[in-house]
Amino acid sequence: MVTKQVIKASETFEMRLVASPEGNTSIFDCIGSIDVHAESVMEEMGQAAHQLNDIIQLDFRNVERVNSMGLSLLLKLFDIWEKAGKNIEVLNMNRMTGMLFKITGLGRYIHGAVTRNKSSSGTPIENTHLSEPAAPFETGENTEKYSPANSPANATLKFIANLQTGQQLSGWYMFNTYLQRKLERAIHLEQPKLGEDLTHLSTDILFSKPFDACALIQQRGFIPLARPTSEVDEVVILMRADDNRDITELMNPKVVTATQSSFVYILGRSLCDDREMDSESFDYVFAGNEIKALQMMIRKQADVLFILKKTYEGLSSFARGSTRVVDESETNFAFHLFCAAPYLTDVTDSFQDVLLNMYDDEYGRQILNDIEIDGWCEPEEGELQMLKLLFNQYIKS
Repeated sequence: MVTKQVIKASETFEMRLVASPEGNTSIFDCIGSIDVHAESVMEEMGQAAHQLNDIIQLDFRNVERVNSMGLSLLLKLFDIWEKAGKNIEVLNMNRMTGMLFKITGLGRYIHGAVTRNKSSSGTPIENTHLSEPAAPFETGENTEKYSPANSPANATLKFIANLQTGQQLSGWYMFNTYLQRKLERAIHLEQPKLGEDLTHLSTDILFSKPFDACALIQQRGFIPLARPTSEVDEVVILMRADDNRDITELMNPKVVTATQSSFVYILGRSLCDDREMDSESFDYVFAGNEIKALQMMIRKQADVLFILKKTYEGLSSFARGSTRVVDESETNFAFHLFCAAPYLTDVTDSFQDVLLNMYDDEYGRQILNDIEIDGWCEPEEGELQMLKLLFNQYIKS
């Protein structure tokens, strides 16, 4: 087995083998950020499986962050090591990384874990490897009713944009015009009603929340084209400014949020569970949209609010002054997605090219600023797989 120091490094991440107090254990210090740039390190460590001891411990005390792509790479590495007969333990994670391990079903790798992980509804989560992905969620619906198979090739395309903040609306209309000019195709922009279920709407292209996008990808075969380059969905937990209680002091609090089928709901519950609260015992109210949810809490119809961080940041000074932040996430995990229907294969590449090159165009940059997005990038397959993994586990629970 390995007896000398081994260092595997990329530009932003490295793994150093350190002296082990036990002869059958390989201990690695992990340093930096685990994201797409860590892929070369993970591949080398997978190839070195036969050189390692039976027990492998990864010390995460110097890991700055792990995003969805990083989790995907770790899961692939763990799969290789387990097939080689290794036992894996991860030590000294920060709070957010530990939460992500738990909600994605990787909690059994946490050092000292003695129970199976539970989903946000209290249901045990199976540990699913990316090499054997979970089966897609089936609705049994006839998806043909959504496909304009009999419409002419140059028919006007329907575009739904699920806005992150109300201030973006005019910018999305300019974005729609920009798409029409670039693609030389008629496109009609529609904004869904607040709280409307997008998975049952007929549309050709859309920009949507993580779980809505996952549902359309898996149920109706939508194609993910792009995601915002530097923006992920995070949750903020709010209480009223005049409520001085610590959130942990609340007994069976009434919690309001927009919808149950959302990453915000799952992450909000996970933050509370991490503070040793029993989120399963909360009294939940689903208001349909975040503004209604906010109003309910301000009017003392609820004790706690789970809200998208970007929505909170866009609130008026009055609304923000009426609330106080009691917790927030920094997971770098989930993101909105721009998707196209599966029957648009003839123009999918063109759509994607327009999005990915938008930042390089002066007028495109102006529109991106109006819709509060820095730019677009193509989502990594590992990122999508981890998001689908969480979505499938949520659906099963």
